[in-house]
Amino acid sequence: MIISNLLTRVPVLLRVLIAALGLPFTVGIAHAVTDGLPGMVGIGTWGSEVEFKDFKVTKNGELLYESDFRKGMEGWKTFRGRWEVIDGALRQTSTEADCRALIGDPGWIDCTITLKARKIAGDEGFLVLFGYPAADADFKSWLNLGGWGNSHHALQSPNIFEKRTPGRIETGRWYEAKVELSGDNVRAYLDGQLVQSARLPSVAGAQRNLGNALIPDLVADPSIFEVGGMFYCYATTDGMGQGLATAGLPVVWKSRDFLNWSFSGSIFPAGFDLKYWAPSAPVKKDGRYYLFPTLNNRITAVVADSPEGPFYLPNGGEINSRSGWKTFPITVGHPIDADIFKDDDGSFYMSWSERFMAKLNQDFTAFDGEPFKVRTKRGGYSEGPVILKRGEVYYYLYTLGGSESYQYAYMMSRHSVRGPWEAPDRDIIATTNREAGVFGPGHGTFFNPAGSSRWFFVHLEYGRSGTNRHVMAAEMQFNADGTIEPIQLSLDGVGALRPDPAYAATNLALGAKVSASSTRADVRIKPIADPLLNRIETFSPSNAIDASNGSRWMARDGDEAVWLQIDLGKIHPLSRTEIYFVTPTKGHAYLLETSLDGQNWKRAGGHEDVRIQSPHVDKQLGEVRYLRVQIRRGAPGIWEFRVY
Repeated sequence: MIISNLLTRVPVLLRVLIAALGLPFTVGIAHAVTDGLPGMVGIGTWGSEVEFKDFKVTKNGELLYESDFRKGMEGWKTFRGRWEVIDGALRQTSTEADCRALIGDPGWIDCTITLKARKIAGDEGFLVLFGYPAADADFKSWLNLGGWGNSHHALQSPNIFEKRTPGRIETGRWYEAKVELSGDNVRAYLDGQLVQSARLPSVAGAQRNLGNALIPDLVADPSIFEVGGMFYCYATTDGMGQGLATAGLPVVWKSRDFLNWSFSGSIFPAGFDLKYWAPSAPVKKDGRYYLFPTLNNRITAVVADSPEGPFYLPNGGEINSRSGWKTFPITVGHPIDADIFKDDDGSFYMSWSERFMAKLNQDFTAFDGEPFKVRTKRGGYSEGPVILKRGEVYYYLYTLGGSESYQYAYMMSRHSVRGPWEAPDRDIIATTNREAGVFGPGHGTFFNPAGSSRWFFVHLEYGRSGTNRHVMAAEMQFNADGTIEPIQLSLDGVGALRPDPAYAATNLALGAKVSASSTRADVRIKPIADPLLNRIETFSPSNAIDASNGSRWMARDGDEAVWLQIDLGKIHPLSRTEIYFVTPTKGHAYLLETSLDGQNWKRAGGHEDVRIQSPHVDKQLGEVRYLRVQIRRGAPGIWEFRVY
């Protein structure tokens, strides 16, 4: 029995009842990304007071709306600002940012907007809004006239690659503005002159496969460490929604085969409250493990008795905003992104952002001698350095650019870690590969598994834009003269590097039927540096059982009874399930139920308390055909749901 997904507002108790009955039911599927820019239209300001009049919307010559502000603001929806009608014009008199007034239907598409506007006071010009599903939507979609301190004009939208043109808006002068939305084309005019145009990327040709990420979470800046047959991945936890201002809980992911990863809790004691970014791989010295993460934007030394922590200050103290912790004494360059290299004579060297390097003293509290700078072939800002030695050759690897334009280049020395360094002819070894769908291979690591001659490049990839990145892996090749071949980047991953008996059984969720309480609408991923990036993230329930760490199922916002159900097709004896929730570093509470017929359910696992780990494992489930997980607390989504 299928309940229609057209019922977008179903009472919570009814949906709980439907879930209890085991009925496949999907509610509230939002509109998928489509060609064009459908949505409400309107006007806005940013740091300026502006009045508007003669606002008109037409489509194919037909009038959709025409303002008459003498009659008030009927039909208009506002977001921020002080909006009022004065002398027949709609005036906004607040100088706060992002003040909006919108009119129309979220389904309006392929229309033309015309209006008149006059700046009264403030630092910027005015905005013409389009493509809004609601007045308070959490994104920008507008023509910005006189933005950036009244210096430039630009079209800004999640669907548009931003390019600014010089321009300003004078105070006290009436301007005529027009925005034409026609299929994939957007054109913007000021006083009859074309000032901006853009072509939207094709929906049909968009990249929807975001790849088989190494780790089932949004992470970046990875460092790989191996000891005792275990791989450890230390990384920045992304996806916290506040850009560079924050990062998620510090954790370390571990794996015996480099394919199946897990973590449990933080690597710091309770009370840790600093921003944790770009950790080095730990180094073992005198039986202890030293880690050099960037904490609150500065490299800091911490130490533990285990690679899994907990990590403390070298003097044994806890590290948090109240403990009086000290950062590593770096006085040159940008003190972020440490990498530690152990030379053949047992000495350790730290490299960090902007090509600096120095030898560490015996207790890792300061440098032994003055820092020096590696002279590279290519200039410009650089971060994420890595030093390695293979055979008799030292390598210094460094990044260029950022976002989709991230690259890795390298230098070689056949003498010492101090150089002299020389650049090979083909010194850029990792760059965007549009054909493979890999963008911005940036801050990462290069490593050689124990007992193997193979080398691998593990790197962040552009992912979902901004600080919503993920980590990919690719094998690298060396030539006979020691030079590195340009790395063949791929979305496929490298698979298992050695067997793990715990994963010898078949994942029965592959190929099963799956349904969910709701599904989040598709999202177009905004380009930052490459206008050819054309990605759409989907959130289908099938993403949770596709054996790919780069795709996820997400319930829609507002779903108050979140569940995902799997039908294995026939009854199986199950030994365990593994659930990799979205945003696992914030923790989850859930209920796992099983059934033989999809009608009668029994509790089989889960927990009421919020636990910070991934995956969440339940064992000895018995004879099962159907499984259903209800997410009680935590992000309403799943990267992978495995069944054994």
